[in-house]
Amino acid sequence: MKVILNTRTKILITTIVAVFVLGILILEHFRGGVISHHLLAKEDMPKISNWWGILIVPLVSWALLTLIQKRHKRSANHQKMVSKQEIYGFIGAFIFGIIITVLFYNAPELPGYLLLMTFVVALFLPIDRPEYYLGFILSMTYGFGGILPVLFGLGLMAVYTIEYRYIRKGLLEGLRS
Repeated sequence: MKVILNTRTKILITTIVAVFVLGILILEHFRGGVISHHLLAKEDMPKISNWWGILIVPLVSWALLTLIQKRHKRSANHQKMVSKQEIYGFIGAFIFGIIITVLFYNAPELPGYLLLMTFVVALFLPIDRPEYYLGFILSMTYGFGGILPVLFGLGLMAVYTIEYRYIRKGLLEGLRS
């Protein structure tokens, strides 16, 4: 399946994301009310309602798709098709986010170790790309609402970017000398 990333595709994907988030909110509503989550899962921190997800997640999705589209325009061959690498990156991050969410609720001591492993991976692979971030936040929306995955993922993406673009470069230069 070939996907051309243009405005029409971005609208379609963003609409699907909005319907996905709305479906989660409707499900929560009929199961006793829309959930709110404490920042950092600490009771003394403020609560954020999952209702915010209906606004934030589609906006972030649109922004990330726009970044992918701009990267395509900057590429040497001005590709318009979404590459297999981008699709695999999205799917991999989506699966990783599901694993983190399931472990958080069933074995809360384990997600931290998995996240530490990503810091090692970020030294070798560019996991700071928008498709990874999009897969990560969408997969965690059911378990954590819309805002927490966006904020947490943004922090991770910043660290991954610093690691891959600067720390890795310094390590490689150090090994060469």
